[in-house]
This record gives sequence, structure tokens and C-alpha cells, in this order.
Amino acid sequence: MAPAPEYLSTPETASFWAKTGDKDSPTRGLPLVQHMLDAGSVAARLWDTWLAPGLQKRFSEHLHLSMEDTRALVCWLAATHDMGKATPEFSGQLDARRDENLAVYRQRIEQQDFEFPEDLVTPTSGLRCPHSKYSQSILIHLLTSNIEGMPSEVAETLASISGAHHGTPAEYLANSADLSNVILERLSPKWHAAWQELYTITLERFGASSALHQLAQHGQTIPVSVQFCITGFVIMSDWIASNPDFFPMGTFGSAEQEQRARIGWQALGLEQRWIAALDTDPGTPAADLYASRFGWSNPTLRPMQEVVVEAARSMQNGGMMCIEAPMGQGKTEAGLIAAEFLAQATGRTGVAFAAPTQATSNALFDRVIEWVEYQTNNVAQEHGGPLEPHSMFLGHSKNRFNKSYEALSKADIFDESSTPGRENNRKTLRPGTSLARHSWLSGTKKGLLSSFVVCTIDQVLMTALQARHVMLRYLGLASKVIIIDEVHAYDAYMSRYLSAALYWLGQMNAPVILMSATLPSATRDDLMESYAKGLKVGTEPNKVTDSVSAPQNNDILARMMANLAKGQAPSAPAVTENSSLDLDYPVIHTLTTEDNGSPKKWKVEQPVDQTEIELKLIDDSPESVLNVLEPLANDHGCAAVICNTVGRAQEMHAFLGERFGEEHVILTHSRFTATHRAEQEELLVSKLGKKAHYSKADGEDSSRPHRLIVVGTQVIEQSLDLDFDVMITDFAPVDLVLQRMGRLHRHDSRSSSERTPAYRMPVCYVRGVETFGSHVGAPDFPRGSKAVYEPMILLSSYAQLLPHFDSEPIRIPADISPLVQKTYQENASAEIPEAWSEVYENAKQEYEKGKEQAKARAKGYLLRAPQGEYTMADCMKSLLQSNDQRFSDEQIGEAKVRDTDASLEVIAIIVERNQPGNPKSAIKSYRLLPSINGTDEADSLRFEASADDPPTYWQSMQLAASSIRLPYQYSDAPNHRIKGGKLRFDAALDQLEKERIENWQKSFMLEGQLILPFEEVEAGVYSYELCDYELVYTTQLGLQSFKLDNED
Repeated sequence: MAPAPEYLSTPETASFWAKTGDKDSPTRGLPLVQHMLDAGSVAARLWDTWLAPGLQKRFSEHLHLSMEDTRALVCWLAATHDMGKATPEFSGQLDARRDENLAVYRQRIEQQDFEFPEDLVTPTSGLRCPHSKYSQSILIHLLTSNIEGMPSEVAETLASISGAHHGTPAEYLANSADLSNVILERLSPKWHAAWQELYTITLERFGASSALHQLAQHGQTIPVSVQFCITGFVIMSDWIASNPDFFPMGTFGSAEQEQRARIGWQALGLEQRWIAALDTDPGTPAADLYASRFGWSNPTLRPMQEVVVEAARSMQNGGMMCIEAPMGQGKTEAGLIAAEFLAQATGRTGVAFAAPTQATSNALFDRVIEWVEYQTNNVAQEHGGPLEPHSMFLGHSKNRFNKSYEALSKADIFDESSTPGRENNRKTLRPGTSLARHSWLSGTKKGLLSSFVVCTIDQVLMTALQARHVMLRYLGLASKVIIIDEVHAYDAYMSRYLSAALYWLGQMNAPVILMSATLPSATRDDLMESYAKGLKVGTEPNKVTDSVSAPQNNDILARMMANLAKGQAPSAPAVTENSSLDLDYPVIHTLTTEDNGSPKKWKVEQPVDQTEIELKLIDDSPESVLNVLEPLANDHGCAAVICNTVGRAQEMHAFLGERFGEEHVILTHSRFTATHRAEQEELLVSKLGKKAHYSKADGEDSSRPHRLIVVGTQVIEQSLDLDFDVMITDFAPVDLVLQRMGRLHRHDSRSSSERTPAYRMPVCYVRGVETFGSHVGAPDFPRGSKAVYEPMILLSSYAQLLPHFDSEPIRIPADISPLVQKTYQENASAEIPEAWSEVYENAKQEYEKGKEQAKARAKGYLLRAPQGEYTMADCMKSLLQSNDQRFSDEQIGEAKVRDTDASLEVIAIIVERNQPGNPKSAIKSYRLLPSINGTDEADSLRFEASADDPPTYWQSMQLAASSIRLPYQYSDAPNHRIKGGKLRFDAALDQLEKERIENWQKSFMLEGQLILPFEEVEAGVYSYELCDYELVYTTQLGLQSFKLDNED
């Protein structure tokens, strides 16, 4: 029976429900047919205004459909994702819960004469079958029954998208009973008729019949990479359509559908997609391009920056670029220019910039903001259009504590009085706004869907992780150009995930730009090979020629789609032959689909003027450091002392603080709270950044301090753009020593007269060597350094630097490549002095063993390559799941892509107990740790632990920002045990879970967080005994741990 024109469906099918009402109107839910139409309508609007044209083209090519039919199919897949809700188990569950207020939902269905077999409503096994799994089985049945000649394999690949719309392939949903096929045999024709009606309604509404018949005709399954992306798109559509603020509950007729979809979309307030619009005229000078994007006036470009433009112009079909150039040479700007070229060439609508750590991401964030704002304003002026804000996301777990991120305007702020019936209810952003945080495009699962993303590398690595909702992550990155900075910084374990991620991104031809100052050629070759394999898998000719372009918003989009349709071949650069050891540097490599897996090399002219840095080896003693810094006793200057471990840094800070005064010595490392680290970074950049200058006139108008010594760990080498007059560093792998040296006399804008005479020539002093090496004996290094870095790499690095110690200076950039490549080459043993051979070979065996073990550990949860498999479930047979509800999916995922043992993060606070000094006594009140810059703001935040109301939003932010990770001895490494054999990790967790503040459970920001309840034992010193260690915190030294001797 056909429904009346004014209704969406027959009464029988209209009785099925998708959503229940809220607590105020529990029975005012949402019919299933309405939600299905909402989801399809959202998908249509996402396709027309959000989805990258490059992905549209990719879908069309792989499906062998016109663009119009591809759009129809994708919208239909979004509409049918919840078909499985029309089943006894889902529809009847409210009665099973004995909820009197909600029992009406099942009663409405029963009134239409649908039966509810009890064993299908409440499975006797006790294991539920999720509705997504029912959706998959029903759709396979409907497709093979309705579409003549539909191969079961094709139907499975289509239906698997609905099966995975909760972020997990239906085949591997935990604790699910396999009733999805039983219902096809057991249920009456009435149920089958309802499924058929829902199938027909959605098929007609979104016009997907032609697409389905064509898929059946050519009989090819959908590639797994496309399944992942379309599933992410369906999940996105479902989540938007499920938001009652956009699509309110109730029953609506046929005539209201277009208005409902339009108003819901307006309420979401998603911005138009970003369209890159860089001048692609080959005659435009590269300098003009950089000036138009960074506001440079008459810029003089580095040779590398010129070559990047030439190489990017050749990549008309996208691909991968690798930029290798010295520190401080403008790789960031070059990468962003290349990204805009590649976005235009491949129809990508955003950029993701990934860096090794949160600190490096934070430092990049402001630079990327400036680029987006400048180029967006320029494009608006050039084309005379309005300034559309674009969404931006800072992708790491501490993003809410980043001031620049919090300062971004919110693009989706509505009037309090706004209702779904009111149009244009979006508040106007402040004039000139080009970037905004969109609240819907935030959080760990949706943030990568924003137009612009700056994130930690974890966000990219998790694209290759068998984890829930990996489809959303894949969709978000595949829509963009991905820039990966500091590629040299990843170990064998992380590199395995990076290679796999590049393989998957290559399948969707997502452009990737790798950047490094010190990249071993073997690492570069491995990464480019992985991407090339992905390109090969993803390259498939389009069998359909009558392609219809997506709706075009403006001339820029029209040109982008035209370029995509042309598929122009790139102009061929001069290709240089690879030698056995590639020492060219600086250098650019590109890889496109036309290259047949062989990268092209673009040589960069070596600068005539080389920076020469002396390398001097000193004893590993505090007195040796003091001798180097002696000029600071009577003159000005800024020094860096870099240590490989936190313990060494803390000891050195204490020593130098006594000699020069604590006001002249700053300590920075990872064992400060997030708040204190942010304060330190802000302070260091203000004093030692590019804008800081020194004046001799008693410090007048001087932003650079008269005297400052910064003692720190690797954070100095990786993140902040700082300039030091002199540097002392622990010995480390040669690439990291070079990275550290990049902070020495870094800023060309600083004249030599600003530097004290003793430090006008750049000198890097090296310590952290217990036994000096020579041609007749191998060096030895402190235990802490050998725990952080591979001894084999330390030995090989020392062999390469041996000729430079107190002899030939290192020339930057000329010596960078020879030092790095010879250290990391496969036959590095040929460069090792014969007297070291036994020590080196032993270290090499341990290195190779550890490398293979790391790769094996990484393999367990890697997304499997689709070799013969044709559904997503085949690639996720070791699905990562958290058995511990105390940790989020994101925390578990980040732990799996880094080769580290799990550790505990806590919020450090100062407490007062009912009985001071008695750790078993209840907490009476608490407050924040004091600020390191001497402000009293923290002291004003004092809370009563017994208060009913939780801290305010702002107060919760301050408390949550006081987070810190416990030292390594509290990790879950199997050898970290307390007396009695219990893991220290578990014992610490048990102890800290008893230290609860009840009203924190009412705050979404503080709920479930562990606290580290310090008591102030003397002025500025805070202590807490955790298991068999005393933890002590000060604002000068950070967190220290001391083994207790009185363990019972």
C-alpha cells in the first residue's frame, strides 16, 4: 500500500521510531523514516558544500559512476544506515526495560500488528545484536532481491557501510549475538514489507536506483579505502541529523521536508568549504606568491623556497613532496605554499599540519593562523567576495589550554531565543573574522573534519590504527593536504604506523608533504615507498566519461573542478641519478602517479655563505659547564644547557642557580604541570624569540635579558623558535645534535654587536660522555642517555663527529647531509674505527633485535592492507578496544601509536586535610599550585572540598590545566613493582582513586580525573607519598621523585 501524498510513509512503517524524546517530552520522539530522510538530506548538503571535490572525484572513479550518480548513492547510503532499527530487538527494547513513560513506542508498533517474538526482543544468550548489524543484513537482502544481477560481494561492500556506522565493522562488534540473519527467516512478511517500503522511499527520494543498477552491472566491489571514507561521511551525516537542536523531534509531513532540511542545515552553521586560490600562472615570480600569503615586503627567498614552488607547480595530479633543508630556513612557509598548490591540483579543501609534540604543535598553531588569515583576506579582496570564516582545530588533548585556540571566534553562536522555525538566527561574527572554532567540529573524533588542523603526529598515525571511528579520521585527513614536520623524530615503532598511514592516504591520493632538516635517506625512501604503494592500489581508470560536476559555489570552485577533470600531466623536471649514498642537500623529492613509484629529485643550490659552528668536547662535570659560562659572570649573554634526562637537568639547574642566582636560570622539561609549561614557553619566547632584542643601555628598551641560562631537555630542540649565544648539550644522535645547534645564533636579524664578545662566534660544547672516544678506543655514555637513545646510533654519531671535535667546524648546511646519511646508512659499520668494532657490533645486534620487536608490537593493531579483502572488517581483525572504562578511546589510541608503557596523568593540587600530615585524613580544602611568574591568581582559587557545587567552568579550566604525567617508575612496565609483586601502576591507581573530591564528578572537565594531593611541607615545597616514593614539586624544579627507605 502506498502512503498518502501528505505523509512520508504508510501508518505501519511510520510507527517505527528512531529517537526518543527528552525528559520533558519523553513520548515526543522521532519516527525512523523521518530520521532516514534527515540523514540523507544532510549528506546531500555536505556533498554540495563541504565534501572535498577531490574526494567526490575519487569516489566517482572507483565506483565507475558519474558524479551525479555517485552523489545519489552516497546520500542513499546515509539515509539507509539505520534500517536495522525496524527490528523486534531494537523496536521492542523500551518495553523490555519496563519504562512506563517510553512503553508507548513499542505499543504504537504493536497496534500496527507487528509481532515481537520474545527471543528476538531479548536474546536468550543475553548478548544484544546492535541495530547496525541488522542494518547490514537487511540491506544485503534488499539489494540482492531488488537489483537484478546484484553480486553478493557488491551488496556486502555497500551494506558494510551501514554496518559500520557506529565506528566499528558489524562483524566485530563486541558482545553481539548474530541474530541479524535469523530475522530474515523468522519474521513475518509484514516486517519485510516495512523494510521494502523504507528502501523504496529512500531510493526514490535520493535517486539512487540508476547507481545501484550500474554497480550490479559492472560487478566490481567498492575499494576498502573508499568504504572507509564513505562510512566516515555517513557517520558525519548521522551525527548531524541526530542532533535535536538542528532536527527537532516530532512528526512531519512530506510538504515540510525541504524546509526542515534547510533550517536544520542553517542551525548547524557549517561554513563553506575552503577553496585554495593561489596564483598558478607559471610566470608569476615565487617571491610574489610568498608575499601574497605571508605579507612579506619584497622578500628575498631561500633557494629551497624557490625550488618548492617549481616542484609544486609540476604536481598537477598531486602526490607526495619531501622537503629537506636546514633549521630556520623557512620550511614551514614553503610547506604551506606547496600545500595550497596541491590543494588546487587535487581538489582538497583544507590543510592538516602535524608535529611531534604538543609543544611543537602549539608553536606552529600561531604561524598557521597567520597564514590562513592572510591568504583568506587576500582571496576575498582579489575576487570581491565576502569573507567566509573557516573552521580551525588544534588537535591534541590539551588544546583548551592554548590561549590562541581559545581566542578564536566561535562560528556557531546562536541567540538564546533562536528556534528551528527561525531562519538566519546565527550571530554575526566580528568583522574581518576568517577563522573560527566550530563547536560541532571539535573534540577528538570530529576535530579533523575542520578545514584547518594543527595537531600532534598521533592524529595522523591513528589513521592506521584498528580503532573505533577510524573512518572519521580517514575522511578528515583524506580531504586535506597533510604536512608532517620533523619526520626524523619518530622511532621504529612510530615509523611503522607512519608508513601505514601514508599507504592509506596514498590510496585516496591525499597529498602529503614531509619536512625535515636531518632526515636519513633510508627513512625518506621507506616513507615514499609506502605512499607509492598506496597510490598504486588507489589508481584505477574511470570507465564512465559523462561526469557531472558538483554544484559550483563560485568561480574558484569551478576552476578547481575543471582542473580535476583535465588530469594534466606534470612537466618533467631534471631527474638526477641516485648514488649509493645520496648526499644532496638541501633537496626536494616529489612522487606522483606518473612516476611509477620512483621519486624525482629536485636539487637546491647550496648557499655560498655557510654558517660555521665549532664543536668542542668537554668533561661531563658541572665545573666544565661553569668554565664555559664564566663570561656571563661579568657580561651579558643567553645560554642553553640541554640535558638528555630530566634528572640531569634538575641537578644542573640547582648547580647553576647557586652560582648565578636562581633569577638568572630557568629550568624547562616535561615534569612541570601543563600550566607551568605554558607559562615557561611564553616567557622564553618573549625573552629569546625572534622579536626580542638586547640593548646595552642598562637594559633600557631591551626585551632580551642581560643574562639568562636555560637548562632543559629535548623540548628546546623540538619546539620553540629561540636564539642562544652559546650552547652546551649532552651528546645525542647526530641529527638531534644538529637540531639543537639550530637554536645557536638562530636569528639573522640579531647583529653580532648584541652578543657578548666571548660568544660572537657560534660554539656548541658537548658533554654527557663518560669515556671520550678516539681511533684507539670506543666512547661510553651515561646510563640515562643510553636508555633514551640507541647505543648503536650514539656510537655511529660519535664516529662521524670525531673529526669535528676541537678541529674542523661544522658547516651548515653543507655538512648536515653527510653527517646524517653516514650515521644512518645501512653499512655504517664501515665508518666505525676498527678498535670499536666489537662494541659497535654488540650494540648493532641489540638495535636490530629491538627494531624488529618494535615492528612486531606495532603490527598487532595496524590497519591491515586490503590484499584480497573487500570489506572494512577484513582490515580490522584485531580491533583495538578498551577494557578499562577509566581511559578514553583517544587515550588508548595515542598509547598504541607510541612505543611507551602506559602511565598515569593526574591533576596536581595543594590540599589541606582535617589532620595535617595524615594522608588518610579527609581533604578539607584545596587550591592550585602557585604560578611560576609570581602572580597571585592561583592563590585566590581556594575551594572547599565538601561544597555541593562543582568549580565554575573557568575554575575547572584552571584546575584541569594543572595536569602532569607521573614519572616513568609509575608506568605499567612489567618490572615496575612494589614490595609484594604488585605493579606500581596499579598500586598508584588504587591509592589515587581513594583521593576523591566528590563535586568534581559534576564537572564534565574534571569528572573521573585523578588528583595528586600535595601538602605544603615548607614554603614553596609540596610533597605527597605515593606507593614507595615521595613525590616533591616546586615551581623551580618541577616534579621530583625520591625512593622511600621506610617501606614496610
